[in-house]
Amino acid sequence: MIDMLPPPITPTQPEGDCERELTPEEIQQYVKPGYDATNNPLPDPAISTFVGVIREGRVVASIGLQLKLHAQPLQIEDGHANVLPALVKAAERIILQRAGPQWVYLFSPAGRLAQIAQIMGMQLEPWCVMSKLVTYPEPSRVVVGDVPSLTVEPEDTNVIRPQ
Repeated sequence: MIDMLPPPITPTQPEGDCERELTPEEIQQYVKPGYDATNNPLPDPAISTFVGVIREGRVVASIGLQLKLHAQPLQIEDGHANVLPALVKAAERIILQRAGPQWVYLFSPAGRLAQIAQIMGMQLEPWCVMSKLVTYPEPSRVVVGDVPSLTVEPEDTNVIRPQ
């Protein structure tokens, strides 16, 4: 049998100010009271986490990162609104087959589609939805003036030396 080192233990209290993923203990201590105050359960930790800002050993800000199922875009050709119940039933069947019971979020402009979605059992959420693409930064661009010139020495064409 091979003896392995134990996994690292994440400290409950950080050393110094930082921004990082919160530990389960910090989530219980600093985040959960806000959820309790609104009678909401914490999100499933299997598909969510919290990132926090720690100052003087306390979590002073946090944001939850949660995987959510979005049903969008909802498009129905004019004159075919009657197919919505069949579309919803088929979508629900696929969701249950692939992911089990899930909250589903639909983004739709105010108007007829939003009204139809509410008739099909969806509720209007009390928050404004915003979006941002989080992506990798562009790779650094080398400015030609910053690169040293290279010259080939005539006696050895295999050697390239900076000028």
